[in-house]
Amino acid sequence: MKKALLTIALLAAGLTASAQGEVKNGAWEDRRVVEVAGASVSTLYLRSLEALSDWAGSQEKSKIGIDVQDKDEGIVVYKGEYYLGNAKANLAPMAVWDTWANFTLKVRCKEGRAQVSVAVPSLTFRFSGQPAETTAPIDQLLPEYKYKTKYTNKRAARELSPKVPTEFEAILAAMCERLAKGSEDDDF
Repeated sequence: MKKALLTIALLAAGLTASAQGEVKNGAWEDRRVVEVAGASVSTLYLRSLEALSDWAGSQEKSKIGIDVQDKDEGIVVYKGEYYLGNAKANLAPMAVWDTWANFTLKVRCKEGRAQVSVAVPSLTFRFSGQPAETTAPIDQLLPEYKYKTKYTNKRAARELSPKVPTEFEAILAAMCERLAKGSEDDDF
């Protein structure tokens, strides 16, 4: 218990001006800055590559790839689909709508600090009953549900879209923690 509290306290101390995510510019967005005294751009850049490669391997249905990787500028941009879960289809009780959040995660490294930001512009729904797919803009789902669809994915949209802030705030926190602490292999 003490170790968990210490970890949370260290993480909180390393973050500055961490606002809650919100829907703006057509996407759910959040941004954090982590201060890492004495860390070089190169060190933070390598930690950002390792952090999401470890995380991506643990997500079976999620698809994550590097979109931009620039060591000289200290920038890594990940794009992908994060699996949120599934929900039964309206009017089709034996079928489900699998739901993914489409996202972009950017890490910008500077001497002693890094900025981590995430944007989720939409959710993609894939039907298990027959080949069908639809994408909904996040600003139609959050903060207020206004989404209209011709498909039976309304239940999935209502149940799973509220998971976006929680899931992506956890991803941001994990990335910030990894940038701040590195891995056990840093001192190999």
